[in-house]
Amino acid sequence: MTDYVKSALLICRDTDDDLKKLVEEKFASVDFSMADSDSLEADPELILGSISHVIVSGSLDDVKQVLKLSIQFKFSVGIIPQPGYREIAKLYGIPVNKEDALNLALQQHAAAIDIVLCNDEVLLYKATFGRLPLLDTARDTSRLRLLVGALKRFTGLKLLPFTFVTNNGREIKTAACGCMLIQQHGNNLASRRLAADSTASDGTVTLVISAPISTTEYLRFLFQAITSFTGKKKLLSSIGIVKSKTIKVHSEESLDVTIDGESKTKTPLYCETLPQAVKLNVGEAFIAGLQHVSSVKESLNIKNLPAGKEELNKAKKKAIPFFPYASEERFRDLFQALRDDARTNSTYLSLMVLSTLLAAVGLYQNSSAVVIGAMLLAPLMTPIVSLSMGMLRRDVKMSRQSALKIAYGVMIALFAAALMTQLFPHKPITEEMQARLNPTLLDLAVAIIAGIAGAYTKAYKEILSSLAGVAIAVALVPPLAVAGIGLGRLDLEFFSQAFLLFSTNLVGILLAASFTFRVLGYSPAVRGKVGMRIVFILMFLIAIPLYFSYDDIVNKIVMEKSWKHERFLVNGKYIIVQKTQINIHENKKILTMDILAREQLTRDDLTSLRKKIENNFSRKLTIRANIIYIP
Repeated sequence: MTDYVKSALLICRDTDDDLKKLVEEKFASVDFSMADSDSLEADPELILGSISHVIVSGSLDDVKQVLKLSIQFKFSVGIIPQPGYREIAKLYGIPVNKEDALNLALQQHAAAIDIVLCNDEVLLYKATFGRLPLLDTARDTSRLRLLVGALKRFTGLKLLPFTFVTNNGREIKTAACGCMLIQQHGNNLASRRLAADSTASDGTVTLVISAPISTTEYLRFLFQAITSFTGKKKLLSSIGIVKSKTIKVHSEESLDVTIDGESKTKTPLYCETLPQAVKLNVGEAFIAGLQHVSSVKESLNIKNLPAGKEELNKAKKKAIPFFPYASEERFRDLFQALRDDARTNSTYLSLMVLSTLLAAVGLYQNSSAVVIGAMLLAPLMTPIVSLSMGMLRRDVKMSRQSALKIAYGVMIALFAAALMTQLFPHKPITEEMQARLNPTLLDLAVAIIAGIAGAYTKAYKEILSSLAGVAIAVALVPPLAVAGIGLGRLDLEFFSQAFLLFSTNLVGILLAASFTFRVLGYSPAVRGKVGMRIVFILMFLIAIPLYFSYDDIVNKIVMEKSWKHERFLVNGKYIIVQKTQINIHENKKILTMDILAREQLTRDDLTSLRKKIENNFSRKLTIRANIIYIP
């Protein structure tokens, strides 16, 4: 059996005759008195002096007025939601039907809940100030509408300086575009996704801080929000969370504060939680979600927010840039690691000698496994990545040290490989050596991808072990070893082709790593524009021979395929070209072919065949034929 209060004060509008009639007919056992909100505001002590339970049916302001007075006069409260204020029914689990709501409002067992005051204004759902793209979107919004709305709101967005002080005295200086205070679980993205553990009796208020420091960060945040619209997972990008009993908000410029959908006050803002200050008749589902105040402590998750003097000076009151900005304070560990990588030391020089010698032996042995081992041993990748950062941030010292370290490594590698050639003067050119000649645009593509991967792995310690895989993919030392072998053989064509491949890798990595560091936010802008222009020019110049080399390879493949099973009539004898392969060595085209013949071929026949074949080529051709006689 339901226990009802013995007496109650009903505060409603004079025009709410249906409610008054319902009270008289259905709940005659309860001793009712009535008042309107204006009378209550004029002399609350006279009306509420001996009241133990109040039922309010009115606007949101009427409900807040009663809740605030209940703190002072210690009465319990029941709420009858009005048709235009259904949100409060969802919030407290109150039935929408007026009779059912009245039945709940008159029950004796009320739950103790917190009340949050913002500049002495009662906060029920949320308070917002600044601009909050996406965070205050309703939970039931479709993903397409959410995406379109979020992109529209991003226009003209800028970060403003804020200072937040928590109940424990923790001061947070940052920059943000806007913030939302959440008293308890609500029906928007911020409360559902970021404050799902907030309740009306945890003794705290949650502050959600939105600080997208760039267009790319905002798009990343948008992608995370859309793909994981429900459920509590890791903190979204560009978002900070502060959970405390009291929060003070200071802003350099005064901002309007909207509380529960109405503009009520301005910053500076003092937000205070009064634990279990009000006894309210709520639904069973709401009661099930309540938790004790003692179980919740002050917590902060502000790792995604701008911090530090340098970063804040760049962020505040400026239009959000396309790429994020960086600071020495935020990325000190990375910059220090790159500066260490830029310094030449004996370990680096020793590893360059050993990796080059190992690569040269593997090339002469025609062993891919040995060559891969040399790639893993080679330390050339780290100074190239350091040089890309030095050029990007116009760090002259880092750039100079990195460039010298690369130059020393290149000279040592060429000398070591040339010396190895003198030990094996009669060794032939192997397929592993041939593979490092005639680089194409595809090799530049490999270098660019490897440069992106190298910068990315360097930026994140947890995947730093992947740098070895990047070194294998880009293969810096083997082309240098081949170039050194060309010098040892005094073959400039051999040297130039292999060194072109190394130069392709070097320039591709420099450009791609610089771009990757910029996208990841390790530079506020491309400061070293002169250095980057030089890299672009070098890449353009290198791309010219790479293009022609790629074109030659395409033509070669087409030629080889078109000549497969080609039939020639020479001096009345049929000759079938079964297999062809074209190689370029010392600026000469060498055509190797297998030919099938039924009759014996004389020297005159072979001379005539050579002339027919040379008509398909623009320059002198060396032909090596393997004659296979068939019955």
